[in-house]
Amino acid sequence: MKLHKVSSRVHANWDGETGGNVGVIELSDSAVAVDAQYPGSARKFRAAIPKVISQPLSHLLLTHIHGDHVFGNMVFKDLEIVGHRRLWEKMEQGLKKEWSPNSLEKMLETYRTDAPERWWLFEGLEIVVPTITFTDSWEMDGVQFTNHGGHSDCSSTVYVPEDRTLFAGDLLFVGMFPWAGDPTANPDHWIDAFQDMLKMDIETIIPGHGPLCDLDEVERQLSWMKEVRWVMQGLIQDGETEDVIASYNYRVLYPTDHPEWQKKSYARWYNVWKP
Repeated sequence: MKLHKVSSRVHANWDGETGGNVGVIELSDSAVAVDAQYPGSARKFRAAIPKVISQPLSHLLLTHIHGDHVFGNMVFKDLEIVGHRRLWEKMEQGLKKEWSPNSLEKMLETYRTDAPERWWLFEGLEIVVPTITFTDSWEMDGVQFTNHGGHSDCSSTVYVPEDRTLFAGDLLFVGMFPWAGDPTANPDHWIDAFQDMLKMDIETIIPGHGPLCDLDEVERQLSWMKEVRWVMQGLIQDGETEDVIASYNYRVLYPTDHPEWQKKSYARWYNVWKP
């Protein structure tokens, strides 16, 4: 994995080959990593960090709960791991349910048999939860870690004001349909998050997935999401069913290779907006 220079203190990888985008921020006497991908790719990520910065890692910041961002935590378990309170709660709940030893073993066996070419990413997976949590925001050496919700209730952004750089997590998918099927996804909060971003002094955004972008992309996606809200709420008022609304031909933001994901996302939004 190669980390590319984004600004004076920020390096990131956004090739998308092994999960969500990741990065590292150099501080005055330490450095923080942002997101962790999967175990296999996290090892490559961590090995790449000393090649671009000189400060030692002290913290890992997690933008949200999904596996392509947190399964690699185990590679950073010697650090302080920071996440929203709901992220910690969900991971603790997961350890008793879908990530219990038996369930985790079954999940890994499925990965091993169904996608052997990607098994190296998951091999040896151990669930590691945050050691530090916050509710609204958390700050370290000027870096601002803020919860917005939207993509999930624990979705948070990492802002480096001095560099005018933002890690948006999965509040931004660039070049692909924005997955919104999480059971806590809330499009109203997502719209609010975009509007918050537009008030910030930002030159470069590292999205959760896709290439670097700027505030023009935020404006584009905000306009689309508001339009979908207007159309969908009209369909709801007309009494259309969930299946009709989830399958409706809304204006395309980006084409999708996974129409079932798109339908599930629209179904989630329907369930937020229905009376």
